[in-house]
Amino acid sequence: MSLSERLPRSWLVQASTYNVKIGEETVITTVTDREAIVISSISALKSELKTPDPFVGIDNVNNGDLLLFHVKNRCLIIQFNRMMKLDNLTDIPLSLKEFLRDKSITFIGPRNISQNSTESYISVSNSDKLVLNRVVHVGYLTGKLCKKPNLQSSTLEELLGEVVVDIKKPIINEGSMRPNWQSSSILSEEEVKLAVYEVYSCYQIASKLITDATSATVPRA
Repeated sequence: MSLSERLPRSWLVQASTYNVKIGEETVITTVTDREAIVISSISALKSELKTPDPFVGIDNVNNGDLLLFHVKNRCLIIQFNRMMKLDNLTDIPLSLKEFLRDKSITFIGPRNISQNSTESYISVSNSDKLVLNRVVHVGYLTGKLCKKPNLQSSTLEELLGEVVVDIKKPIINEGSMRPNWQSSSILSEEEVKLAVYEVYSCYQIASKLITDATSATVPRA
């Protein structure tokens, strides 16, 4: 039995919750390696998807050590490889499969989501892969909506500047990060803030682009 299995559910939920301050916004972040909390957290994210064409920020760190999703002011960090091991899972949880394959959702992420002619997927440990119905690279989205092809190869920081979204990358003091912290059972607040940076930025870029594009198509009175 793992140490986390010995904790009462209410304690585990509390221990999994971080209030991450990014600029003026507080991002309610859940970090978990337990399937039960993943299920409830995905449900909470889906409850925020009320728009006609919903989108979700996505990121993958170290082949599934951390699998991240962001919607509005909520972020879910699944310690995927740990979850599969601790819960003795032989297959990807159904709730996660259904979320990734939901035909109504567009996932927006950085360049670490693989694509081929037939599918988009996230590579995780043990040669497994998580298949997504639809994922778009944030650079492509920015270039397409801004009509600037060169933005496809831009860095995340350059994209933030292009769409005028002020998000500062966390400053990490040299030597302050633990080796292989991404696979640790417990993450510090500083580590969570660093982990969230890219998925949060991708979501905010997409949100700004789509808001601007929608406003531009609304006829003037």
